[in-house]
Amino acid sequence: MTNDQYKLRDKSNSELREWIAEHKPDTAEYIAGIEESMRRVATLEEIIEKNQAPVCKRECTAAVIAIFFIAVTILTIVLAYE
Repeated sequence: MTNDQYKLRDKSNSELREWIAEHKPDTAEYIAGIEESMRRVATLEEIIEKNQAPVCKRECTAAVIAIFFIAVTILTIVLAYE
């Protein structure tokens, strides 16, 4: 956990944007604002990844089942014509 000496975590997204706009690039305040913004984006990305994991598992399971039934169908057709 980083030092939040400017209390940026308490600011809303719009307040954070204003904070960044008020300071010149390469100042400690500006860099702290950018780092807080990046931390928020990383947190959102983690949440999105966790929400997508079960979806991917269901999609893979459905694909395996579909391939299995296609193989069974082909096998049934082949055996029917022998």
